[in-house]
Amino acid sequence: MIKIENEYINFPKKVKENNYKKQNHQPRSIHNPNRTKTHKLNLGLSSPIVNNTMKKIDTGIEGFNKLLYGGLPKGRAYLVSGEPGTGKTMFSLQFLLTGVRQGEKAIYITIDERPEHIILDAEALGWDIQPYLNDGRLQIIDATKHFSTAKNKNFDVKKIVTDIIGYVETSKATRLAIDPIAPLIFSDDAFPDVVEYIRNLIFSIENNTGCTTLLTSYVPMGSEKVSSIGIEEFAASGIIVLKLVKLNNKRIRTIGVRKMRGTRIDLTEYSFEILEKRGVVLRQPI
Repeated sequence: MIKIENEYINFPKKVKENNYKKQNHQPRSIHNPNRTKTHKLNLGLSSPIVNNTMKKIDTGIEGFNKLLYGGLPKGRAYLVSGEPGTGKTMFSLQFLLTGVRQGEKAIYITIDERPEHIILDAEALGWDIQPYLNDGRLQIIDATKHFSTAKNKNFDVKKIVTDIIGYVETSKATRLAIDPIAPLIFSDDAFPDVVEYIRNLIFSIENNTGCTTLLTSYVPMGSEKVSSIGIEEFAASGIIVLKLVKLNNKRIRTIGVRKMRGTRIDLTEYSFEILEKRGVVLRQPI
């Protein structure tokens, strides 16, 4: 049994019991709930001084690194967009687990999905992530409370961004996934705050953490859009587009790189499968 957002949740199978002391602040990390440090953020557009040689990291997605000529440029934020069922969540989790298995620390922040669902989906694919959760190498953080007011009024942009940066700095995570980058449902009055939140979040992650980040974004079925709000694709350092397309009377999943700062890219669109144990595996170009 674990405690999230002041309620107890029973997990089946491998999810073990963990008890935590009550905390007044929200949201809470499943495995490292004690966070009270205040963080000052650099919200400006200037980037930290970097080496002329761009460092790249392994995505862990079979066949995907070759599209980027070696991997994702380190320390930047990338948009992973697609309609429902294209594999955005599994793509992001596979990226995090690759780092964890290499000795890195990673954080998965969920906004519209309950953490226990993420764990069960991983188990269904044959990934036992519980040991990583137990030793703190992987954290799953439920951030739904931060956005609960977005459906009917404005929300605190600065607090949300500060808290997310705080999670990264406290845990010393080098890989981060936020799924999705913004809530799917919010009021018209909250739209300016959502836009400000996305801009500040991306700039703050890249300027303050050195963390390589995937930000998922929902797009409507059949749409040619690459993000739900419209600002994400301009602020992010790269865009990875997942699709469901009809080919020879059958639907297949495809992946393509629309944009990527700091590296050459292969613009070819590839089909891919989601396989047990292996996760996302690229196949042939289409």
